[in-house]
Amino acid sequence: MRDLFSFLIDTFVTGMGRLLLREMNEYDPPEILALVIGLAFWALVVFLEYAAVLGW
Repeated sequence: MRDLFSFLIDTFVTGMGRLLLREMNEYDPPEILALVIGLAFWALVVFLEYAAVLGW
């Protein structure tokens, strides 16, 4: 189960963070920075979905 969580975090959260940082011309970001940016991105997506469901 731990391998599944680490795979999902590495693939979706850290991968999205790397992709977003690559868009800002940071081609070799530190792992923790990619993780934080990825978490912020997915938190924003969840918040916007929640707001859309509530009809804000």
